[in-house]
Amino acid sequence: MNVTIKELKFSFRSEYDIYAAGSTYYASKAFFALRDKLEVRAEDGHVLAKIRGDFSPLRAKHDFEMADGRVYHFWCEKIWKRVFRCEGTQRCFRLYEHKGLRYSIFDGDSQIAAFTKNRVVIGSGNEYDIQMNDDADLPLVISMVLTVNTAENDSDKATVTVDLGNIGPEEMTQPPKTGPSKM
Repeated sequence: MNVTIKELKFSFRSEYDIYAAGSTYYASKAFFALRDKLEVRAEDGHVLAKIRGDFSPLRAKHDFEMADGRVYHFWCEKIWKRVFRCEGTQRCFRLYEHKGLRYSIFDGDSQIAAFTKNRVVIGSGNEYDIQMNDDADLPLVISMVLTVNTAENDSDKATVTVDLGNIGPEEMTQPPKTGPSKM
């Protein structure tokens, strides 16, 4: 499944249009929140996920409350190598940042999603192209991508930015460009 997340370029708060499998979803950040507060909504307006940030001076820490009652804790596990962990009661996921503007998400040892970020950003207009397995949890993957964007790019409000991506060390070498397994 292909998913596209587009942040609105010129907005007072972070707002996103999300396109997946013929459906449109929306996400927005709360006005004047001291910590990150985002909601992911379906076309009809019902909430699919709530993202709440916790204060941490060095590591991004967030909780995801899914519409079905599941709760996941998301944090930066390895700052230098850019590894994030997302843990729920029954499952554990890892999000790896690779060289450049490429990322991958693993469920255990299996890759379930891969995504890239745009290099040239106008305003706040970050864009993410995601390839994910059809059986992967769409609201959870969207929540992880939005959280990485919020943690790393929300303070960037320049008119035009050129993002070089990760030039530091990697925990895992970049998986093949063909995307996730089982696709």
